Amino acid sequence: MQSTRSTTLRPWKKRSDELGKSRISSGMNEISQIVAEHLKILGPLDYFTLGVNFFILVFSKKFANHYGGIKDENRSRIRLRILHCGNFLLFATYLVAVVFEFRLAVSFSQTFLVILASYLLIHFVEAVILQKYGKTRTIEEVTRTTETHTSRTLELVVCAIIFCIATVLLINIWGFEDWLQTTSVLGFLALFVFATKEYWAGDFLSGIILIGQGRIERGDVIIVKEDGISGIVLQINGLQTIIRDLVDGHDIILPNYKLRQSRVDILKTDLRRGVRNHVDFMIGYGTASDKVNAFLLEVWEKAVATGLVHKDVNAVIALKESGDHGNRWRVSYTLKSPHRLIETKNAIRKAAYDLQEKHGIELATPSTIRFPDGHFPKADEQA
Repeated sequence: MQSTRSTTLRPWKKRSDELGKSRISSGMNEISQIVAEHLKILGPLDYFTLGVNFFILVFSKKFANHYGGIKDENRSRIRLRILHCGNFLLFATYLVAVVFEFRLAVSFSQTFLVILASYLLIHFVEAVILQKYGKTRTIEEVTRTTETHTSRTLELVVCAIIFCIATVLLINIWGFEDWLQTTSVLGFLALFVFATKEYWAGDFLSGIILIGQGRIERGDVIIVKEDGISGIVLQINGLQTIIRDLVDGHDIILPNYKLRQSRVDILKTDLRRGVRNHVDFMIGYGTASDKVNAFLLEVWEKAVATGLVHKDVNAVIALKESGDHGNRWRVSYTLKSPHRLIETKNAIRKAAYDLQEKHGIELATPSTIRFPDGHFPKADEQA
């Protein structure tokens, strides 16, 4: 009986498997026919869009590497990932919109197309402007093409124009043309901008002024004495300036408004003598001025031997101030590289420390602590 049942069930199982396979194959054939029929109606614009997507997907790394030679390499990698994601989303939504005729997918596809086109156009224009109007400079032993006043101004103008055009296109794609005719949404945006202007307007306008003046450029060494910052300008954005500290190598983010309101020393000049700097030393009373001059002159010569100070421009030694316990002498010198400002000062101080015993001069001097009202606090006041 069991053998009879097994023999009778096998044909039914075989037939059901064949029926399932036939249904799957027929379903796949129907889907392939539908896809083929929809692909037949593709027009020249559709093929052009798909071709551009495929071209960008294949050659995007090459473009990014070329762009990385002009801009920062880390930023080019991030932008390459963003480009790949946007390219894939555009390609996928476009195929879905064409094959399955989803109207929402069409809007998404067109939106991604506008965003991707704007993204590529902005960075292409930036690269072209930077190559034509940029300046080749060596920053921390790496040669880069940096922005100039002209290139930054042109980049801002072009980006603003592309952004406005892309916004209008997106509004038309999603059918929000009424936004351009009524004042409801525009009024809300104006109110929002006015309410938040205290948080960004000052920095934004200061950034435009800094870029427009062209006095502070990428790669310049600046000193902000109020905040005790000595560093290299890496970038001036719309709201903030990024500075690399020369002491610790940290990146400092400084609001543009703060940078514009403070005193900023820019270590660059058009004079033949180059960029001057100085180091002060406190030397006690009773030391002859000739002795101090000989001491500081040898300090300068030792700094010249390190290759950090120009030997063609002589040092300037002067007595700047006579204090309660000592005199403040200054030795001025010409930097070979402003980027090595801290290293140069350290070398001069070390030379002075090593030579003080030879010249019989002590750099250690006491100091007087003065209080605003002119007296020292008593024990009960300190408690």
